[in-house]
Amino acid sequence: RNVQVISANVPTEERSIPIAISTFEYRRIETSQNYLEEKFLTALSSQLPKGIKILEIADRGYGKSVLLKNRLKRRELFIIRGRRDVIVHYEENGKIYHKSIGRLKHSLGKPRRYRGCLYQDRKEIKVDVVVYRERSFKEPWFLLVPAGKEDILSTERVVELYRRRMNIEVTFRDFKSHLGVRGLSLKVRKGERLDRLLGAMVLTYILLLVLGAGEIGKFLRKRIEILRSKARHGTRKTLSVLTISLFAISDTFLLTRDNLINALTECFNCLEREKVFALPSF
Repeated sequence: RNVQVISANVPTEERSIPIAISTFEYRRIETSQNYLEEKFLTALSSQLPKGIKILEIADRGYGKSVLLKNRLKRRELFIIRGRRDVIVHYEENGKIYHKSIGRLKHSLGKPRRYRGCLYQDRKEIKVDVVVYRERSFKEPWFLLVPAGKEDILSTERVVELYRRRMNIEVTFRDFKSHLGVRGLSLKVRKGERLDRLLGAMVLTYILLLVLGAGEIGKFLRKRIEILRSKARHGTRKTLSVLTISLFAISDTFLLTRDNLINALTECFNCLEREKVFALPSF
């Protein structure tokens, strides 16, 4: 409790793999949370192999003009969900428009990109705005990305990556509920001890994901899962990878030495395929 966690994750099928974690307490920090997050990302970037860059995917709270300006100045890649009342200035078909992003035209189920928008009419903050909406959405996604990066972040890719951000949200919920972090209470140096504890939990979590998505998980899913009659969120599955793996480790018939060795081998193969690298805690 009262300990905040900063985590960098790589989205995978249905969930995500944490690759770096740091903690802090508001009453003990002398700088802002934004500064700590930027320092965390800088440290993480320095540990990545050459040619690999961080893509920050964030919610509306990170759409402040000063934060966007700093990210553009550092040439960082980002996908940030914008607020519908923010004003942008853009040119289209020879005409200049000045309106809130909530009024940008779009079609249901088809992403539309507005290129070279001046965010809050500031010349130094030039972004592309990708607008996308599905029938089930309460409101469209207004996704801000650096202008001139369409070769890296195509319109369809932006939507796909932001959707995969939800996998990270599910991982956070797993840690709070299934792994018990929400009700955790420590009577010692909480930040330092929680760092170590989270490190151990991350390794366990990765093993569980690989177990649930691997051969054992597929074997179990065929025998215990009842599929939905209609797809929901693009799938008919009713059991998550984590639920399958937790069921597997509770079965003494499945939890054998050979199966555990196979799960570890599959884990290393999975990390290699996903290009996920083991990083230190900062």
